[in-house]
Amino acid sequence: MKQWTSYGLERSAPKPRLAPKRQLTLQQWPPLHMAALVGIFVASTCLVTPILHAKAPPEQAARFDYAKTTADVAPGGTFTKAKCCNLTEWKLTTPEGEAVEMTVIDPLGKGRHPTVLWLHREGQDVKRAGFQLEAEALAAQGIASLLIELPFKRPYVHRADNNAGDAESIRLAVVNARRAIDWAATRPEYDVKKIAVVGHRFGAWAAALVTAVDSRVDAAILMSPPGKPSGWLQVTEQPRAKAFRESFPKEAWGNYLNSIDPLDPEKWVGFAAPAKVFFQFGSSDAWVQTLEQVDLFRATSQPKSRQMYEADESLNEEARKDRANWLKLQLKSK
Repeated sequence: MKQWTSYGLERSAPKPRLAPKRQLTLQQWPPLHMAALVGIFVASTCLVTPILHAKAPPEQAARFDYAKTTADVAPGGTFTKAKCCNLTEWKLTTPEGEAVEMTVIDPLGKGRHPTVLWLHREGQDVKRAGFQLEAEALAAQGIASLLIELPFKRPYVHRADNNAGDAESIRLAVVNARRAIDWAATRPEYDVKKIAVVGHRFGAWAAALVTAVDSRVDAAILMSPPGKPSGWLQVTEQPRAKAFRESFPKEAWGNYLNSIDPLDPEKWVGFAAPAKVFFQFGSSDAWVQTLEQVDLFRATSQPKSRQMYEADESLNEEARKDRANWLKLQLKSK
């Protein structure tokens, strides 16, 4: 027997006397957070008629403005995988002369396909190809994907000549994602009325902002997103983040926090509607405090949903399956 959860996913009904497969019991939560968690998680299982909000005000969204001239596109070779998809490497050349690398994974069938933008997490060794297997699986279901290489290679590293480095990386990620949507809108293969964005960590940070300022985004999955980095970085004992904080002279640290504060996802997620937002949180995420997750969810406009997984910020296989099911539900049911 199938049942529908408040998260928009169809799942098998649990066997008698067994707890749902992925739900954490209250005893598993840290005691200090239990009361807050009960309130927000109960609320999330009782979704009401969505309250629609406008996108971010123009004066606030203006920080993500970009030149609207048509970018030159240099396609790479195309590789066809039987019974799956076509993979093509593209490079968008921006009006500023910067190159945006993108892997495009198209279903084999003809027609206009719903499309997912994938925004990878930060890290020197992180590549857009980390989402390739998920994108190929969706292509077999008739959903196209754009995997965008983002400027997140050196996060949380003090650059004395550029204390706003992380803020500028986030801004450029938002702009490049929007340029990828612009590119898709010029192509007959993509249905830009059915656009979803999926982001992980810094990619989720950027995805939250894209969803807040671009009305073409219809749905978003935020994987282990930060909620208020400008606050968390001031108090966290996470070793890498603490070392980053302590590397700054006092004045420079204030400048860094001032640069990222306007971009805190918590300030933007209230503008997501009418796009649907699905949060995927890890119960052992060392980079985001539990109450930060709660506050971020509360700040988000309806319609929204969330799921907690027994995992760190990388999440797990069950989260991957949920992403696939949720995206198919949002993009293929219209």
